[in-house]
Amino acid sequence: MSRPPALQRAIKIILLVLPIAVLGNLIYTGMTSGHTGFMTILRVPAYWLLLAVLFSLFPWVFAFLRLKIWSSFFKLRLNSREIAEIVLANDVAAAATPTAMGGGYAKIGLLIFHGVKSGVAASLMVIGSIEDYISMAIVVPIAWMFFAPEHLSFWAMMEKILALTLQMPPILPVTVLSVSSAAVFVWAIPSTRCLMIRFLPMDWIKKKIVQPLKQAFEDFKNAFRVISRGGKLVFTLNVVLAACQWIMRYSIFTFIAAGLGLNPDPVGFFLMQWLVYMLMNFVPTPGAIGGAEVMFMLVFRGAIPGELLPAASAAWRFVSTYLLVVVAAILMVVVQKPVLRKRPKTKEPSSVIPDGSSADQPPASSGEGIERLSSATTETLA
Repeated sequence: MSRPPALQRAIKIILLVLPIAVLGNLIYTGMTSGHTGFMTILRVPAYWLLLAVLFSLFPWVFAFLRLKIWSSFFKLRLNSREIAEIVLANDVAAAATPTAMGGGYAKIGLLIFHGVKSGVAASLMVIGSIEDYISMAIVVPIAWMFFAPEHLSFWAMMEKILALTLQMPPILPVTVLSVSSAAVFVWAIPSTRCLMIRFLPMDWIKKKIVQPLKQAFEDFKNAFRVISRGGKLVFTLNVVLAACQWIMRYSIFTFIAAGLGLNPDPVGFFLMQWLVYMLMNFVPTPGAIGGAEVMFMLVFRGAIPGELLPAASAAWRFVSTYLLVVVAAILMVVVQKPVLRKRPKTKEPSSVIPDGSSADQPPASSGEGIERLSSATTETLA
């Protein structure tokens, strides 16, 4: 069986977009900082880069443990290979979609592909998102209360974002509101509702849409019922693991900044990287390509020297995203590679020897051979 088509499309998009994104990043770095920008990155000590790479890749271990714990809780028949594939696919798909959308659809698709019910698969995705939100809702306010970045005002940043949002063309929300209102109005009038039922393929809609949604909703409800009865401790444990996962992911640039010769405050830089990832949700491009660098420079302007911003942005983006996706794609190919089995050797037709036995029978012992030979001689003499 092949993997879900949506995941295959995501991999194709990555193979096309990722080289363009890396090339654009290099061009931007060269245009803004020239030759000195690349030399600055090359002068970063190897051990700082290795720590940054470790903090980029190691969060997969926490994501694996979280899914492994829920798999054990729900008694799902998922082995370690399948769980690893799901974790990697989540990041691969996220790089091919806008940040706000994420890679949850790939997680659901692979869970269903590996035999998990659709409602439970949706529950696992939603539960994972809730764990992420709760972990950051606890960690970020506490950290911001005691270690707020000196150069950055959170509320001033939010006001700027709100002002940019209000400047967006109103055609999209007006269109959505108009279409939704028209649909509700048409369905509320009995005559128009009967007309819609007459022309719409209701049997197909019930079979293909309504019934699967009902089943998914029931599975979804049952999953949360099970959690409420005996999974609270599991949920709490996974919130802690989620906090560790995202603290590491939001600390990547801290090591790069140290390698650039700066003296970064670990908590302050963690908060700024969290803010960059939150602002990336407003970027509509796949994986926030192009917009992530802009958000990074917007947030870190004032925290690091202006001449280092382009090189720092390029190094952070490469380690935190591009390298991550490349490694994930390679590991997915390894995980999905079918197990090669040796074909059983075809048996040759057995040849009958003069005494009536076949060649594929086990050889007779020496005593049996002597007895067989003596009996054959006696018969010949007779």
